[in-house]
Amino acid sequence: MELHTTRFGTINIEAGDIITFPDGLVGLSQLKRFVLINHQEGSPFRWLQSVEEPGFALLLIDPWFFCADYEVVLSDAEVERLRVSDDSVLVVYTTVTIPPGKPHAMTANLMAPIVINATERCGRQVILEDERYHTRHPILQEMWRTTERAESAG
Repeated sequence: MELHTTRFGTINIEAGDIITFPDGLVGLSQLKRFVLINHQEGSPFRWLQSVEEPGFALLLIDPWFFCADYEVVLSDAEVERLRVSDDSVLVVYTTVTIPPGKPHAMTANLMAPIVINATERCGRQVILEDERYHTRHPILQEMWRTTERAESAG
């Protein structure tokens, strides 16, 4: 099927590519169906493109790309909502904000990751109760911190 988007033009997707967020995203409960689009080959970034709203896409990143000790602990209720089973493959992304003209100041929302059950094609944005994480966590600073720790560890 064809999906018309503002950012990517018209793209072809399969019905099986659609990820359903039954509760929508935080602050966007009306948007429930999305597809993941690779930013470019080899990039840690992805786009979460709305199927219902052509102009809405969120930039995402794999949080372990820049924060090796990131932890996502799901409550029993979240596990149930995500229909997690022993066979489930879970994928986690965080949203990225890039201030205009300042890519070096990009941040990630580590407090509210997007968790996708790739097996069931359903997702949720969960709120973590962990004071280590913020809604505007500096990505490049975290990468440097992780590199420095690795180098000092030998």
